[in-house]
Amino acid sequence: MCATSLILLTILAQASPLTADPQAKAQAQALLGQGTALYQQGDIAGALEKFEAAYIAFPSPKLMFNIGQAKRDLGRPGEAIEAFQRFLAEATDAWPETMAEARNSVAELQSKLGRIRIDCETAGAEIAVDGKSVGVAPLPDLIWATPGRHQVTAKHVSAAPAIEDVDVATGSVSTVTVRMLPLAASVALAPKVAPGFDVRTARSPNGASEGWWLGRKWTWVAAGSTVVLAAGAITAGVLMQDKFDSLRSSCGAGNSLRPGCPQSDIDSVSSRQTIANVFWGLTAAAVVTTGVLFYFEGRPVSVAPVAGGATGALARMEF
Repeated sequence: MCATSLILLTILAQASPLTADPQAKAQAQALLGQGTALYQQGDIAGALEKFEAAYIAFPSPKLMFNIGQAKRDLGRPGEAIEAFQRFLAEATDAWPETMAEARNSVAELQSKLGRIRIDCETAGAEIAVDGKSVGVAPLPDLIWATPGRHQVTAKHVSAAPAIEDVDVATGSVSTVTVRMLPLAASVALAPKVAPGFDVRTARSPNGASEGWWLGRKWTWVAAGSTVVLAAGAITAGVLMQDKFDSLRSSCGAGNSLRPGCPQSDIDSVSSRQTIANVFWGLTAAAVVTTGVLFYFEGRPVSVAPVAGGATGALARMEF
């Protein structure tokens, strides 16, 4: 890359449209020089950033060679092939040695990759592979991809998003069909609640229970926590009482302990009492939380604009 990068610097300076902006060209030249220096230092990611910035400033197709080299070395072979192919197709006046090196790079990368044919009937849908946008449907070109499983997604304003997985093998073409459901149809297929069905109590109009626990997930979590904490408090209290009764029988007097009792045993009783009190405090908090959730969870919420024509500028929430 060192020698060819310096060659591209010269080419960019010599071959350019007569109408090119000299200032943009000079900026691109400077960025390309910085990128070349970073590449020689081993900072490939930094070099790629400079090369792409140079292309934005002065979109010479010759810069695609440097961009392709950097993406290849960063382990992005599919993007590298695209850059090299653009260089070969558009930079027709590049030096023969550089063109030959680009062809060799393309051939080497293609031998390690597979391709994906993406069929999507929703025209204009944005297609992405593994989260990276590859264009809009219909896609005229195959997508280069590394061997393995990939995720293809499609998004469109008038349809529900669609996701499909596809397995890619080296040297082969894998076809995936992404079918998008129009929003109206997806809403029609969504589960419906029968008229009169009470979401809060999960009862149908005739009063039959449809699962009273539905719609109260966190209420029952809080209730379960209350039971567990109460059990912990009771257990700690019983252990404290057992220890106290044992000490009272050996060194106690009436309902109290004599000063002659071992201090470590007295501290043990105190610590168990503290633990029991902490558990009872947490139990009380859990009881309050359960009550609050029981009242609010599952209740319908309505939001209505109250600011005239400024819908959503000010809203009122009702439980």
